[in-house]
Amino acid sequence: MKADHSRANNQPETLDWALWFYWIIASTSGWVIGNLLFGGIPIIISGVLIAAMQWAVLYKRIKKAWLWFVLSSFAWIISILVILLFLPEGDLLSSLILGAMLGLTQWEILRVNFYWAGWWIPISILAWLTGLALMPGLFTTGALPGALTGIALVIFFRYAARPEEEEGE
Repeated sequence: MKADHSRANNQPETLDWALWFYWIIASTSGWVIGNLLFGGIPIIISGVLIAAMQWAVLYKRIKKAWLWFVLSSFAWIISILVILLFLPEGDLLSSLILGAMLGLTQWEILRVNFYWAGWWIPISILAWLTGLALMPGLFTTGALPGALTGIALVIFFRYAARPEEEEGE
């Protein structure tokens, strides 16, 4: 009897496109709801809502998923405050700072779960440059970063997931 090597390390045989879809919806809806409901401080609220909705997607998929909400919200708020205090509005550097801060803090969570987590940082930078600086809009600002980082997540889960540690180790 032949062994099924395509499912080594509990990897699915195909990419999880549902995860990608949920990730885009989480990123987009967080951005849109924050902007529509909170007029005075939408960019801060939007980031926290995106983090909360992304946590809901990651819940039960990665270890310590609750940290995603905490660290992402913290990184978002600090980044926005730095940008508002020191950089002109709409600057490419603003998007770079936000993407880098989010990428670094989220990498801290992802590196425990995925071998290729280091790629998350440049992908996050590219994603937020695309969403905030190159193609800003009510729906595109959340959807584009969600689509780009979501593809990375799908690939991480399929090809780069760390095997679960054995009990008692």
